[in-house]
Amino acid sequence: MTTLHELLRGVGARRLRLRTAEDDERSISGPVFVHERPSAGWDDHGPLAGGCHGGVALLIGAVPQGSAVQETVRSLTASGAGAAVIRASPDAEPASAELARGCAEAGIALLELADEVPWLDLAGQLRDVLTITASVPQLGTGAGEGVADLFALADMIAATVGGAVAIEDQHERVLAYSSLADQPTDEVRRSSILGRQVPDLPYNPNTYERLLKSVSVVRFAGVAPTLLPRLAVAVRAEGELLGALWAIDAGGDLGAAAEDALQRAANLTAVHLVRARQARDAEQLQRTRALEAMLGGTMAPNSCAAQLGTDVSATALVVSFGVTAGERSPRSVPARLAQVVHSHFEVYRRPALCGVVDDRAYAVLAEPQRTGELLGLIRWTAANASVALGTAVQAGVGHDTANWTALPRARRDADRALRAVSADPSSGPVATCADVACLVVLEELASDPNEALADPVPAVRAMLDHDRRFGTHYARTVHTVLAHGPRGGDAATLLKVHPTTLRYRMRRAEELFGLHLDDPDARLVTWLQLRLRGTADSAPAPARTDGP
Repeated sequence: MTTLHELLRGVGARRLRLRTAEDDERSISGPVFVHERPSAGWDDHGPLAGGCHGGVALLIGAVPQGSAVQETVRSLTASGAGAAVIRASPDAEPASAELARGCAEAGIALLELADEVPWLDLAGQLRDVLTITASVPQLGTGAGEGVADLFALADMIAATVGGAVAIEDQHERVLAYSSLADQPTDEVRRSSILGRQVPDLPYNPNTYERLLKSVSVVRFAGVAPTLLPRLAVAVRAEGELLGALWAIDAGGDLGAAAEDALQRAANLTAVHLVRARQARDAEQLQRTRALEAMLGGTMAPNSCAAQLGTDVSATALVVSFGVTAGERSPRSVPARLAQVVHSHFEVYRRPALCGVVDDRAYAVLAEPQRTGELLGLIRWTAANASVALGTAVQAGVGHDTANWTALPRARRDADRALRAVSADPSSGPVATCADVACLVVLEELASDPNEALADPVPAVRAMLDHDRRFGTHYARTVHTVLAHGPRGGDAATLLKVHPTTLRYRMRRAEELFGLHLDDPDARLVTWLQLRLRGTADSAPAPARTDGP
């Protein structure tokens, strides 16, 4: 559990402040989620009622006012939210005050977010604080004198050393930082805390090379006026690098005692980081194993649905994520990408299982109703992942299926769509397998003609199925026209139909099956797949006088 005081301290007073008079020791457990504003006819017995007990609701958009205040408080109460966050705005101060009163009466803490902080950045930091304080075993600072999480540990180190402290992981991400009053800070520290990542500065490589080569505390001179002098020490466990401790030496007067305290603090920090990583790794391993079983077809449909908190009547969707072809893609990128994707879907309360299988990031999602909203959320997820990772992210979406045993097929479709998007950026960055079906076939035709042509694109499959079910001749008609052309009467003669009937059939084929025969790629793929299926024009269909 995380207290409200720990949550506010972890995020930072400059980013988030309390609007209601709450007990700082009240518990906040998560999740962090985007609150959906109540609509007309809303009641508190919907599927989300009570599903976010103790969570933090993000009220994105304008602050509710008037009658919407009570409706918002009701829906927050019904969802089980322990706290809610609104955007600070001088223009909305009366509405904010009214909402604060309503939340206070309902026992919900109302927090106000600084204007310059992006919502998704806040959501990530809130989850980080909740994860760290929940998963890291709390260690006493003395003989039974209380407990400390990473943020409290940073405060303790800062008080002992005498300068503001930051705890980083091995990827230069800021995990925690001290918040003691009256300790000088600088622009680099403020930027690191705001973005939860050390800024990319020209002198960083040399700085970190010195730090990683040393087994003791290293001193770094400041670069006026944005960077104050610092002490730093690498955090290691059994020789493995876990991160680093940094302490600001604003006056240049931190001596040997401060160095000794920082060195000892590194050992304690290592214990916290190891245990936190073990908890995260165990959770990630569990997700990965479940994902491998689902995509490999070895998990029963009921178990698949249960993993996503839904039932087998829901529609399943597989999404394959990757970075733009040709860009630098270290082995750590798929894991980071999967984590960003997981976090984004979690904030929007979309059931999803995310992880890395065969060095590729995947997400399996469930959509209880076919509303089409998921595709928009996937596009937004890819865009935000691009910002978070600093590289263009693309996604391929497989055909949705209500058959949970078909997830391996859906994975293959998602991978094919991703490859097509990577080959032709104009079709991306996010596309469904149906969107790029012709491009998929053309890409695979170059490497494996048999595989590419064995599986009809959706429009051709629908046309062949229609002909089999109803005895129509759309496939023969389309193939003959593509092979001989509609002009000069050749196709009409071969099919033994009037040219008007031929034109009618072609128009109906495009309308019924989604053929786009004005697209040269679509014409080529359609002809290839019909031709190799033996839809021969040498055996014309009987003439029909009733249209198709």
